[in-house]
Amino acid sequence: KMRISVALGLLFTASHAGAAEHGLDEKVLSQIPKKLQEIVDRKQSTGMVTLVARNGKIASIDAVGWRIMDKEPLEITDVFWAASITKPFVAVAIMMMVDEGHLQLDDLVEKHIPEFKGQKVKTGKQRSATAKHPLTVRNLLNHLDGLPKNPNRSRATKTIKERVLKAAKDTLMWEPGTKWMYGGEGLYVAAYLVEKYSGMPYAEFLKARILDPLGMKNTYFSIKDVPENRAVRKHSKTKKGKWAAEKMRDFSWSTGGSYFAVDGGFFCTAEDLFPWCQMLLNGGTYNGTRYLSEKSVHELTRKQTGNVKPAGHGAGNYHALAFQEAVEPQGSTAALTKGSFGKGGSGGSMTWIDPDTQTIYIMLQNAWGGDRNLTHATFLDTAARAVIRK
Repeated sequence: KMRISVALGLLFTASHAGAAEHGLDEKVLSQIPKKLQEIVDRKQSTGMVTLVARNGKIASIDAVGWRIMDKEPLEITDVFWAASITKPFVAVAIMMMVDEGHLQLDDLVEKHIPEFKGQKVKTGKQRSATAKHPLTVRNLLNHLDGLPKNPNRSRATKTIKERVLKAAKDTLMWEPGTKWMYGGEGLYVAAYLVEKYSGMPYAEFLKARILDPLGMKNTYFSIKDVPENRAVRKHSKTKKGKWAAEKMRDFSWSTGGSYFAVDGGFFCTAEDLFPWCQMLLNGGTYNGTRYLSEKSVHELTRKQTGNVKPAGHGAGNYHALAFQEAVEPQGSTAALTKGSFGKGGSGGSMTWIDPDTQTIYIMLQNAWGGDRNLTHATFLDTAARAVIRK
């Protein structure tokens, strides 16, 4: 049977699968909470919920540590700020538009949003010239866009469209495609394209086309919607080395709260991310419904940054389209197979999908401080050892 720790007595909706079905060694999986508890005991994290799935079946979900430090223990149904795990939803939405024939990745953005025509690029301290390589749709998703961030202005905008039409007048920091800077401005332009071609506000599109069909009932657009008794607190390490907990707020740093933060607005449970990951692992289908073409999933999950370096988080990782690909797994990702893809988030959360072994690894935590590389490596190394190779 699927192993669930800490959350006894909770009705569980995921399909209960035994080792014969999921192909994971349960004895090895049982080491995950023990090893992660040691990390929490050493004050290197406050706690996390982990999920391991293989062959389309959830094999284990574990909760270790605290929802509120030293007061309320974590449960597997608790809701974390997903942070940048939100970003790839924009890329999936764009690929849906590609599949429907509205646009192509190598289209110039100006073809779809004329305000971007003739956009300037910085050429010196006081100088600029018209960009030689205007922004493409692909650039919006691979963090090579060169669009500057302007948080004060962004917070003052009332809609994604208003924000994007202001960005169209900005001078690019470099020729698109030549330099990588992790960020979010291109993702807002992409979200506006989704609004334009779907005829729906971006958040509504996500709900209607992705969240509801996948059954992601515990994914929320705002902390206000999260049940108070399931909301994981934001834990930060003080200068004295103690953990302090405070209530999590919405990611309105970049939006002012007038519209959904497409680059980091979601709150969710580990279990809710399973069908999302499984759909991608299945090449775009889940429970008999096709969300994306296989070709689109391939584009989303392969390195998309050319020869630009650095272009990812952690050695050997390179950005795909809002996901990243482990091109040369090493360090905390050493246990993954080459070609695995995933996305992490501020606070130490991460999702990794390994197509070679058909395995999904999910870890959610909301801790600022501690040692997340150790946390990730411990989880991935232990879980990957449970893979039974035929």
